[in-house]
Amino acid sequence: MGLFATLNPEQLGRVQRAKNAVAPFDLGVCLTQAFGALKRDFWNVVLMNLVFGLLCCFLITIPPLYVGRARFHAKVLRGEKAGFDDLMSGFDSFGSSWLMMIVMLVFIVIGLVFCFLPGFYLAYAWLLSFHLLADRRGSFWECLEIGRQAVTAHWGWAFLLYFVANFVSGLGIIACFIGILATAPILSLAVTAAYQRLFAEPAAGESVVQG
Repeated sequence: MGLFATLNPEQLGRVQRAKNAVAPFDLGVCLTQAFGALKRDFWNVVLMNLVFGLLCCFLITIPPLYVGRARFHAKVLRGEKAGFDDLMSGFDSFGSSWLMMIVMLVFIVIGLVFCFLPGFYLAYAWLLSFHLLADRRGSFWECLEIGRQAVTAHWGWAFLLYFVANFVSGLGIIACFIGILATAPILSLAVTAAYQRLFAEPAAGESVVQG
């Protein structure tokens, strides 16, 4: 299903390294990193995710906010200072983020309606596409294809991580819905942790294998 883009050698190398990554969607590691990041910067993360949720009430803001949230959580996981500017930074990719979301929705819906499995597959194969766009790894077409190829090699684990992290994020509902403010960020933080593990850059001096 390589209909989206012809990737350049650098992008192909990134995909190959991701395919060879060891346990990038490890449940224990990704959730531990997510909880650690939340603990380190609790009120900032909770506040920015609350702002994210409120701003998503305006349909036009949703795709660029996904890009901005990916950047915000990436910095939080690295222990860097992150704030409102990072959350709003996705508007520099407004057009690309909207094109990405439209393409994703169209293909996923078509896949679900006509055969189910293709749509189900794409929904998780494209799990990290907005993160790639946030990191400016290519056009929206290229980011979709980089993400799809890389995640496909670990698709089952990607699905499991999303399922478990989503369950953990939803536990806050038990506390009269108030707790959801604290647990909601866990899903995005865990997925972002998986992204950083999957697309980790090679160490200095390490040879880059391109496929």
